[in-house]
Amino acid sequence: MEKKIKNQQEYDMVAARIEVLKDAEANSEEERELQELTRQIIEFERKKALTKER
Repeated sequence: MEKKIKNQQEYDMVAARIEVLKDAEANSEEERELQELTRQIIEFERKKALTKER
């Protein structure tokens, strides 16, 4: 199941985790987590931007 960031507090926690994982070794579990968290951040920011446009 795909997790989504619901609020700024979750966003901040995910951003902090990304900072920890930023040097993850290629093809590792950490790299996969980094990719998933990055996808979540992008999706949250996209939704936030769309909300501001309205």
